[in-house]
Amino acid sequence: MKADVDAAIETFGKNEHVKKVFWALFVSMAGPVLARVLDPVTAQQVVGVIAGRGG
Repeated sequence: MKADVDAAIETFGKNEHVKKVFWALFVSMAGPVLARVLDPVTAQQVVGVIAGRGG
């Protein structure tokens, strides 16, 4: 079982398209979560930094 998990992580980790989709989903979910925890302006800045657009 461990070998299957390691093989899947290695395979998907090398796929650039999968990485881009993962980060796009991560950033899209980070905004609403951070907006609940932080004030909206700070959340927007944090998401901008994560997305690579600066603060």
